[in-house]
Amino acid sequence: MKKTKKMVCMMMAAALSASLLSGCQSSSKETAASKEGSAPAQSAGTQAAEDLPEVTWRISHTQAPENFMNIAAENMAKEVAEKTGGKFKIEIYHSGTLGSEQEVIEGMQMGTIAGNLASVSLLANFVPSFDVINLPGLFASENALKTAMNDDEIMEPLREQALNNNIIAVGYYQDYFRMLFTKEPIKTVADFKGQKIRVMGSPVLVDTFQSLGCNSTTTAWSELYSGLQLGVVDGLDHVPTSVRTMNFYDHVKYMAEPKIFASPMYLIISKPLYDKLPEEYKTVLDESMANCLTELNTVANRINEEDIEFLKTQGVEMVDIDLAAVHETIAPVRDKYLSEMEPWVQDIAKKIMEFE
Repeated sequence: MKKTKKMVCMMMAAALSASLLSGCQSSSKETAASKEGSAPAQSAGTQAAEDLPEVTWRISHTQAPENFMNIAAENMAKEVAEKTGGKFKIEIYHSGTLGSEQEVIEGMQMGTIAGNLASVSLLANFVPSFDVINLPGLFASENALKTAMNDDEIMEPLREQALNNNIIAVGYYQDYFRMLFTKEPIKTVADFKGQKIRVMGSPVLVDTFQSLGCNSTTTAWSELYSGLQLGVVDGLDHVPTSVRTMNFYDHVKYMAEPKIFASPMYLIISKPLYDKLPEEYKTVLDESMANCLTELNTVANRINEEDIEFLKTQGVEMVDIDLAAVHETIAPVRDKYLSEMEPWVQDIAKKIMEFE
């Protein structure tokens, strides 16, 4: 475990170095690309060609081939192969072709699958303490989200819990919130009353929107377009990219950002497989993952803004919403779920809520 902790510390230094070099803020503090590691990485290709073993990793995600997540993952795989003389290969499996996300993470814990790009909600199924990030109204703003997710005092205990479950939470990306997309404008808490809002099948999401007076529904994603078209559903809680790619803007004409739920994603890898790597490969991989996370976060945030602007061109109007009233209304739901968490996790939540 000490070795793993040392590795995680190296990885934190890496993300900062990669971020400064690229001119972008990196969202990872766990990768290990550092100036000290750059020299071994450059020479790894020569040594790999001589005496390092051939290794093949499989990393999975659920996005389409053209999605920015797949592109960033493929770039990482290419970088690793180039720096190891082709001896360390990473195969990227898009569109969930390696199995369900649940099956993939189970495979990671057993050491049969190397990694995944996963939502925090999914990660919390295996590392329950990560559920603190899913609490409604936990982050006051985008700045609070970025500050908390890059604060080692807050995140290190969560990463340690992931390590205890054979998962390395390398770093996160997506510094923004899920948004509300509806047929009628929602500006006040009263406007939520009776609205049939589609949410993911998570108890905390369902309870949160019910507390606002909604009739929460967990309509299947494949049925949501027709549900909006037929009036079975009045709106949804999601991100702009999904509304754009699924053409939901045909039926929802208003969007608002109540800042209820954040939407960070994580690059996670298998601890058993990482521990088996030669040190030369670890150095290369750590650098490549840091670069991957910088790309993921930069592109994700840019695309989110572009998709909001696109939706506006399709007649979807951005409306202001009474944030203070919304957060006051959902606070009891947050407190309920928080009370069921361990005391140290509750302390993390309190620290996060202090950020503005």
